[in-house]
Amino acid sequence: MMSLGKEIKKSRIDKGWQQKDLQGATGLSQKYLSQVELDKVDPRFSVVKRIARALGVSLDTLAKEDEESPAPQPTRQRTRKAAPADEKSA
Repeated sequence: MMSLGKEIKKSRIDKGWQQKDLQGATGLSQKYLSQVELDKVDPRFSVVKRIARALGVSLDTLAKEDEESPAPQPTRQRTRKAAPADEKSA
């Protein structure tokens, strides 16, 4: 699955924009946009919406999962059963 930051960067590049273009369209600083693209910050939903609108893509596009990689399966944790009270050593 591609990260949110990578999807934003891919969409920006596909549009032929540099970060300064996205900065102008969103009002967000270039430094902040760089941190978002590098996944160093976790932007608020309202910021992701603003970026998606500026890039002309849907929120689904930015949050899409890579169809080639299967979803992670939950792992079972083993738990040890406690010995009955009468079997515990005193």
